[in-house]
Amino acid sequence: MPQKNTKNVIVYLLKKLGGHVEGRKKLMKLLFLIEHFDVRSEKITKHRTLGNRFFIYYYGVFSSDVMDSYTRLVGEGKIEDGLPISLKVEDEIKLDEGLVEKIDKIVEKFGKDTGYGLEKKTLRMLGIEPFEKDSYFGKEIEQILLEKKMKFR
Repeated sequence: MPQKNTKNVIVYLLKKLGGHVEGRKKLMKLLFLIEHFDVRSEKITKHRTLGNRFFIYYYGVFSSDVMDSYTRLVGEGKIEDGLPISLKVEDEIKLDEGLVEKIDKIVEKFGKDTGYGLEKKTLRMLGIEPFEKDSYFGKEIEQILLEKKMKFR
């Protein structure tokens, strides 16, 4: 059940970023990295940390699951939608220690990047140049990784 955990991760992530983030694009790309980035190998993996499904959309990697969690947090008054997105309520967040460690490392490595910078980086990590994005529109990340793996054999 990714919903509750994803909401907690979004709140923790916002806390870690000082209570606000540039916008939804950056938030989405950071959630993608939390979901699929292996901090040891520094590569994108098929394995999902939270269980959210990502696919290629207008601004790169996107998840309807994450967007649903985000919308619920806005509706609950815990975060304020806007530029920047702001944390309004600092609930006590309980997350697995390994997950906290992963989020902390991702924030350290990617937290200063812009949303657009992360859009380009995450696409390139998937082996997609930003200008090629349209040809992958709607394709799930696992499928892209499988195709890329077959291509490089």
